[in-house]
Amino acid sequence: MKDINLDMVRVTEAAAIAASAWVGSGDKKAADKAATDAMRSRLNALEFDGRVVIGEGIKDESAGLFAGERVGLMVNKSQKVYDIAVDPIEGTRPTVQSGPEALSVLAVAMKDNLFSTVEFYMNKLAYGPQIFNKTHLSIADPLGRTVDLVSKATGKDKNKIMVCVLDRPRHEKIIVELKNLGVRIKLIQDCDVSAAIATCLSESGIDLLYGIGGAPEAVITACAIKCLRGDFQGQVVRKDGSVDPAVYSMNDFVKGECAFAATGITNGSLLRGVRYTPEGPVTSSVFMRSISGTVRWITSYHGN
Repeated sequence: MKDINLDMVRVTEAAAIAASAWVGSGDKKAADKAATDAMRSRLNALEFDGRVVIGEGIKDESAGLFAGERVGLMVNKSQKVYDIAVDPIEGTRPTVQSGPEALSVLAVAMKDNLFSTVEFYMNKLAYGPQIFNKTHLSIADPLGRTVDLVSKATGKDKNKIMVCVLDRPRHEKIIVELKNLGVRIKLIQDCDVSAAIATCLSESGIDLLYGIGGAPEAVITACAIKCLRGDFQGQVVRKDGSVDPAVYSMNDFVKGECAFAATGITNGSLLRGVRYTPEGPVTSSVFMRSISGTVRWITSYHGN
């Protein structure tokens, strides 16, 4: 995958800049379309053959980059095809409401190496290398056992363990259970990709991400976590809201090597949002490779 390089960042930068024009507008469809069009245009300018495996379009009734779409200058001209998981705006609501943590994200792997599902949601568990290097957790375990294992692995008392959960009615029972276990809870409104990545960054203070979120974000998250040497697991959530008991490991989500890129749209704990100067927009991005574990934090200045 040496030919997959920092051009990935240029893709997420283009989408983030396009989305930034709609920050605070309240117009989700216009923001989605602007970011998606920019991402597609930039992908189609790259010398590669890419196949979108999972995207956001159908669930959100947005402009899409839909599963099955082919992008790149080398479509049908190259024997090497890449799988792509995309989310032009991870956090449409915070984008159009001037909220925090919105990102443009993209993950790439070799053909047939990324997980795909027709379902919209997945139950997720993410944790970082500081835990993964000492113990292996299971999303199928009771939360009490999971918390005990985290406490032993980190040396933290339970009241020092931080669990990140999307603030949704579907998580009411989980939140009550976590409170009864005595752990700290960080409720987030959107953007569980950045929250999952935070479990791999010791300075974030977040030990676990737990709960149900979008399926495309699960695949994208797995790629980022693989680059960061943490662990990620998931279970498919059926359309009736029930959780399939089958557990998918990180290697089910992404086989072999992968790369991940993200650019901030609005300010967040992971990346700064797009900001404008007289000379043009400035973006903050991250680019990761699983094969080397390299993580690059990138500030880019774009001319007018």
